[in-house]
Amino acid sequence: MTGRAADLHASKELALKNAMEEETRRKTDPNESHEKSLIVLGSKQVGKTTMIHRFLEKDDAPKPTLAIDYSYGRKAGKSLVKDVVHVWEIGQPDEGLIASALTGCNLSHAPHHITVVIVLDLGKPEVMWRCFEECHLALRQAIRSTFSPQLIQDMTLHKLKTLREPCRPAAESNNGEGREESSDLFPMRLCIVGGKYDQFRDFEGVDREFVCRTLRAVAHVLGATLHFHSAKDSQILRRTKELLKLYGFSGQTTKVMQMDYEKALSVPAGHDSVSSIDFRSSHDDDYAETLDAIKRIYTRRFPQSQPDASDDPEDDDDDDDNDDDPNFAEPIVDRLRVQREQEISVLLRDMREAPVAGIPVPDPF
Repeated sequence: MTGRAADLHASKELALKNAMEEETRRKTDPNESHEKSLIVLGSKQVGKTTMIHRFLEKDDAPKPTLAIDYSYGRKAGKSLVKDVVHVWEIGQPDEGLIASALTGCNLSHAPHHITVVIVLDLGKPEVMWRCFEECHLALRQAIRSTFSPQLIQDMTLHKLKTLREPCRPAAESNNGEGREESSDLFPMRLCIVGGKYDQFRDFEGVDREFVCRTLRAVAHVLGATLHFHSAKDSQILRRTKELLKLYGFSGQTTKVMQMDYEKALSVPAGHDSVSSIDFRSSHDDDYAETLDAIKRIYTRRFPQSQPDASDDPEDDDDDDDNDDDPNFAEPIVDRLRVQREQEISVLLRDMREAPVAGIPVPDPF
């Protein structure tokens, strides 16, 4: 090999090495990334698909989510590289489906840039806790099966650091209250969305305040943001889109604070405190600072009904209800779900084999 050819070969080797190092850094950097992900799951028929379509400005009519739906969007950032958001919608709280979404996210960026969004139906307090518990348990199991214990610990410490930022006024007086001891802290960025607020605001004032305090307590224990949403209120819908843009592109949470129980709540992670929430059985009891304690108080007032056949399949539009549609008979749903899971499996396999190629994305913004 001549000197010139050797120099050219060395240059190519160096360029390849630099490219591989940059690719590794891009996928492991916990602080910066041009790609971020949203994983959305929660109550059935609460409008998750509609919310995602509004965020991505898609005009497609919402359809039932049988297993996983994947969509994406991008917008120009401060550099020449466009920011990309990957959106994974989970049709039902299943560990395998969530693990598949987590694996897909992990192919393009570090898990620190994933935001999990749990959407709960405020209009059905008799099933709200059961739905939350199913989602929370499935998420915990999927995280443990996807990430190493060391990575989960690193994510938890990173989140603790974020929650203690001194710029958060409520956190200053709280000084990270209960964060060190809490085993319920969720290791990833989490947002709890109360859907169908347009129905919830017609509840009796006492019931409405009780549900609000419950969700504030849950969000505080998990280190989550709490946000109320309605697709039928333009002002609330605009705030939801802004929140999802913050998570999907800048990787930040909202700075909007609304704790008035007569209005749609919006409480950023780290801004609340147990004393401000004041959630307990009576004035003589201690504050409820664990999920188990919160559950006991909530389910005493709203006993949770058991799931029945009407829960399946999911129609995720706010305005439609296909529960009685014979076209959604259970055997058909089962076959379609299996087919969808196979499609997702093929998609993930292709992404693993050619991760550098990336995913072509439209520009909805």
